[in-house]
Amino acid sequence: MKSKSILFKVLAFSMLAIFLMSGLSGCKKISDTIEEVWEGYWAGVFDLGEGWQVELEGDKATFVTAGTNKIGLKAGDSFTIGMTPTGNNKWRGYVRNNNGFGYLVWGNAEIIDSKLKITPDGSSSYTINKGVKNTGTGGTGGGIVSTAQVLINQKVEGEKGDKKIFKITIPTGVKQMEIRTTEVAGVYYYNLADLFVRRGSDPTVSLTPQYSWTADWHSVNPNREDEVILVTNPPAGVYHIMLYGYNSYFTSQLVVKIVK
Repeated sequence: MKSKSILFKVLAFSMLAIFLMSGLSGCKKISDTIEEVWEGYWAGVFDLGEGWQVELEGDKATFVTAGTNKIGLKAGDSFTIGMTPTGNNKWRGYVRNNNGFGYLVWGNAEIIDSKLKITPDGSSSYTINKGVKNTGTGGTGGGIVSTAQVLINQKVEGEKGDKKIFKITIPTGVKQMEIRTTEVAGVYYYNLADLFVRRGSDPTVSLTPQYSWTADWHSVNPNREDEVILVTNPPAGVYHIMLYGYNSYFTSQLVVKIVK
C-alpha cells in the first residue's frame, strides 16, 4: 500500500510539473500563433485598376467587380486559392500571374502598407493598391447614379430565421429605386440574408414543403454576394423591405436609393 501511495504521489507531481511547464511556455506559443494568424488573415478589398477589384478573405480571394474583360475573367473568378500563412501578413499558394490577369500559378503574397504584393514563381512581382468595394453607385459595379437620394444606409444584424423589416415611402415621380444589401470593405460584415420587397404589406417566407416567399421583388443570391433589387418607375406607396436569415446569422449594410 505504501509503494502505491508513493507511486501516486510521483505521478501527481509529474502531471503538475507538465501542466506548469505548458503554462509557462506552451500557452504563450499558442497565444502568439493565434495573434499571428489573426493579424495575417486576408482582409479588405484591393484595386487592380481599370475597374477591377479583388476581395481577400480566409485562404482565397475573388474578383468582386470587373471592367474590361481580361482573357475571360469576370467578377467571382478566383484570384488566389489555398493560401497558407508563412509569416506575419505573408502567404503562399496559387496566385494570378501576368499582373493579376493571367493563370493561377504557385507563388507568394504579402500585405505591405495596405498594399498587396504578389510574386508568382518565375515571374515579376506586382503590387495592388488598397481600394473600396463598389456598392453600386455607378461605374463598373452597376447600380443607379451617384447623385441618387439615399433613403436608408444602415447596418442590419440578425440571427438564423430572423425577419428584419424596414418601411419606406416612395413619392410619385420616382424614376428608379435601388434596394441593396452589401458588405463593407475592411469590416467583418457577412451579407448572408436574402432580400424581399413588397408594396403595401410585409413579405412572407415559408420553409415547408420548400423554400418559398410572397413578395413583389426578391434577391436570393449566393452567400456573401450583394442582394440587389432595381425597380424602374416604382408606383408611389409604402414599400416593406425584409432581410431574412435563411440559413445563418447575418450582418449587412442596407442601402436604399431613389432617382427622381
